[in-house]
Amino acid sequence: MSSYDNQVKALEVQVRDWLAKCPNCILSPQVALHARRGTAMIQVGQSFEFDQRLKAYDDPPNYLVANRLVPFNGKVKNPIIFWLNTSFPRENVYQLHEQPVVHHLIRLGAGYTFAAVYEGLKTALKAEKIDIDSLGEWLPKKKKEKK
Repeated sequence: MSSYDNQVKALEVQVRDWLAKCPNCILSPQVALHARRGTAMIQVGQSFEFDQRLKAYDDPPNYLVANRLVPFNGKVKNPIIFWLNTSFPRENVYQLHEQPVVHHLIRLGAGYTFAAVYEGLKTALKAEKIDIDSLGEWLPKKKKEKK
């Protein structure tokens, strides 16, 4: 196993432990947790990669959120966790939890919108003292139609 894989595994074990002890998260061992993108975008859920709005496709460009967040891994002090669970409500996407460690939670329920994710991320990034205006355009430009 490479040193990168070892670092990812260690981060995943640490975050899983934190979330299992968080009185609001209570992460069970059956739920998948992926930290391959670092603390700026930790994924939690049974089927995060199968969510059609976040899966890798050319149109829309793949990983809209990850491509913007991964460069901030060294600057994000508190983890930003994207938790996909169809039982979560559509609204109240962003939560800040302070136990056992401070972490930002973006709760993605059935029918969530990119606008809601974006608003939650803005709140998390502002709390991390990251200038969101410096992130540039989040939404992809529409492709010109070929004639």
